[in-house]
Amino acid sequence: MPDFEYKIDKSEVLRYLGHRGQALTPELMALIDEISEKCLESARPRYCFQIFPLDTTSPSPALAGTGVTLLGEDIKKHLAGASSVAVMAATLGFEVERAMMRLSQRSATAEVIFNAACTALIEAVSDRCEGEIVETARRRGLVTSYRYSPGYGDFPLEQQPEILGVLDAGTRLGITLTDSMLMLPKKSVSALIGLYPEGLGVRRGGSSCETCENRENCEFRKEGYGCNG
Repeated sequence: MPDFEYKIDKSEVLRYLGHRGQALTPELMALIDEISEKCLESARPRYCFQIFPLDTTSPSPALAGTGVTLLGEDIKKHLAGASSVAVMAATLGFEVERAMMRLSQRSATAEVIFNAACTALIEAVSDRCEGEIVETARRRGLVTSYRYSPGYGDFPLEQQPEILGVLDAGTRLGITLTDSMLMLPKKSVSALIGLYPEGLGVRRGGSSCETCENRENCEFRKEGYGCNG
């Protein structure tokens, strides 16, 4: 992964904080800047991806040559027409969690802002990785779909070990899983992106909310944003 200087978009931090246009004091804005800088200082952003041919000879799509079959109707619909699929993972590293623990002893406000800044940053890292996938697809004469992660719709979270396993994400990125299949470090993302021939009318980028069967019960949407931001 090439070196890249990341920045944290303050408007994204405010969005994750639930800001809806309320007046903000100069003191709060200064605190957001300070905490965002601490996030950048502590983060060790890394990502990786690999593109696999998609085997569609069985009822459920599979990552060719890996033995991994993708379960659920939603991921099947998401990848309909795809010739291949990019598997990606990204993380900020464990140091941000240690920094958050230290900030939690300072104040609850600082902790909440730091969490929002880290969320904005991991999205930026994921976007960077996705950008490389889009460019790789373009060179192959293909277009891409949006990111789709285990846990979206009926794509089971229990497939996380297989998804991370095909990337060797434990060795390459230091990502592990809890017994409940949540990633550690917590500020980590895994996702699949379909690669399709031009002319299929595939929507590039965007949120998966429109097609997600969990749309009405989604905790992300209740907070004002989708899984992809």
